[in-house]
Amino acid sequence: MGRSLYAFSSVGSTMEVAHELAQQRAPHGTLVWAQRQEQGRGRLGRVWESPAGGAYFSLILWPLHTATEIPQLSLVAGLAAVQTIQQSAGLFATIRWPNDVLIDGKKVCGILVEAAIPFSTQHQAHSTQSYVIIGVGLNVTTDPLDLPEHATSLKAAGAMHADSYELTAALCRQFQTWYDVWSSQGFAPIREALRPFMGLFGQVVHIAAGSSRFEGTASDLDEQGRLVVRLDSGVQRAFDMGEVTLLR
Repeated sequence: MGRSLYAFSSVGSTMEVAHELAQQRAPHGTLVWAQRQEQGRGRLGRVWESPAGGAYFSLILWPLHTATEIPQLSLVAGLAAVQTIQQSAGLFATIRWPNDVLIDGKKVCGILVEAAIPFSTQHQAHSTQSYVIIGVGLNVTTDPLDLPEHATSLKAAGAMHADSYELTAALCRQFQTWYDVWSSQGFAPIREALRPFMGLFGQVVHIAAGSSRFEGTASDLDEQGRLVVRLDSGVQRAFDMGEVTLLR
């Protein structure tokens, strides 16, 4: 990961640059990195605040997996992020399924997964492998005054060491390790490693799935990475990566 590197002091969105490069068949592991983003985006079309002081990057992947397995990469990247934060910054972070990383209840890192088929092969039946872009936005030394109220940075949370370059490299190495495990062994080892970091377990959650709304207690991840919730009716149900919010 990161052997092919494009670095910018400022860019609209590392995701957009990564998509452009992937359409040109950029190699697996290509890294697009920026000190700041002018139009950073998060999941469900939300804006991702990207002021200076963060590590904002996107990785281009060419995984040999089915479309139903690709969303698991959000949790693979989340696992890499929390372990990197723990090992490099000395802080314990948790994952708010499926793509937020929190410290003391405040968001410090967001992860975005997008997949597409290269334009040059969309009409060629013999070559339809999708590429995947993993976007990571990690607040490292950002002043909390420059962030939304519900967000924090590693420095603000008391990190003993916070360097955007080193954290990017460490996170890419950690992601490479778990990506290789996922590629060769599937999601089961990721699921086990994630459990200590899943902040939702035991908490009441509100699930918005399309036009339907559900309420229950989050209890586990299933073998596909879906969130298992015991609904108020007593029924256990696994939810795909729809919109999940904690009841406050």
